[in-house]
Amino acid sequence: MTVSELIQKLQTMPPDALVVTDGYEDGYDSIKKVSVIKVEEIAEKKWYIGKYVSTENPNAFDVVFLNADTKADDK
Repeated sequence: MTVSELIQKLQTMPPDALVVTDGYEDGYDSIKKVSVIKVEEIAEKKWYIGKYVSTENPNAFDVVFLNADTKADDK
């Protein structure tokens, strides 16, 4: 995804939303998908796990998720 394509997609997202991507591991991938997902903060965070987890909890909040090219689409 190019910067221009990313800007176009981000312009359709909630402007005050936090932006997240996958954590952990090494290296870089291109972005293939931009979407809004529900997350909640992890209370007892481990060093190898991201600060947030996706959830169906109705009290969770929406974030803009940048899905990397090598990651699954089901987030």
